[in-house]
Amino acid sequence: MKKHRLHEMSWMEAEEAFKRADTVLMPVGTLHAHGPTPIGIDASSVERLADEVGKRTGLMTLPLLPYGENDKMKAYPGSIAISQDVLEAFYTDICRSLHRNGIRKVIFLNGHGGNREVLVRAGRNVRELGMLTAIVEWWSIGRTLMPELFPEGTDIWELAVAIAIGGTEIADVRGGGYKGEWGSRPPLRPLFGEKIIPQGFNAFEFAGAPVTIPVDAWDIDIESPPEIDRRTLEALRRRGQESIERLADYVARFAGEFQRIDVSRALAAS
Repeated sequence: MKKHRLHEMSWMEAEEAFKRADTVLMPVGTLHAHGPTPIGIDASSVERLADEVGKRTGLMTLPLLPYGENDKMKAYPGSIAISQDVLEAFYTDICRSLHRNGIRKVIFLNGHGGNREVLVRAGRNVRELGMLTAIVEWWSIGRTLMPELFPEGTDIWELAVAIAIGGTEIADVRGGGYKGEWGSRPPLRPLFGEKIIPQGFNAFEFAGAPVTIPVDAWDIDIESPPEIDRRTLEALRRRGQESIERLADYVARFAGEFQRIDVSRALAAS
């Protein structure tokens, strides 16, 4: 079986792999709080998913980029925040290097919603090179195509995926307060009176319609107890493993279709 992880290849093996396909997988994450879930779930989830897709498709898989945007979450202990301008330049330069190696299509497996805008900008930057990028986010796929797996919500799903990867012992389910993307309906602190209602991060509601007010998540979060009983973790782990398998199958099918695109013809048509 040919290698699919770039960092495990010699330069000669990499040269051969670049000739086999003009498409690569690039996992991109970040580090920030997720209640009792490890702060690295946005990175470890896409690293595992990229590896599974690489095994299924043979496409080259780049090493994980574990650092990302964290503007709204930077006050949480353990968060590492990289400015969006730096990230845009970083992602763009990686794509330029891939272009020199014959790559024309990049599938970003994004583990953190805050990276999305930067990835879109990087993708637009490399259009002028004749490259095409796609941004694939596993939680959006899961919520749409397999909602029966985790009716509790994405927060529980992230914990399940984390312990499917690292084991049940990595979950921090001690008593006490938790902050940071935890709970399907987390308690939020009213900052601007009773009529401007926080929904999470920058999202607020006034008179039934959404408005955006840029504030940090730390400003509105209220400490709340964990919602997980340790006795339920093994069952969650099994559901997390099933979701990884189903997500990998879906992304592999997308990658196969994306790989067939003739970029020069597609971009010329636009």
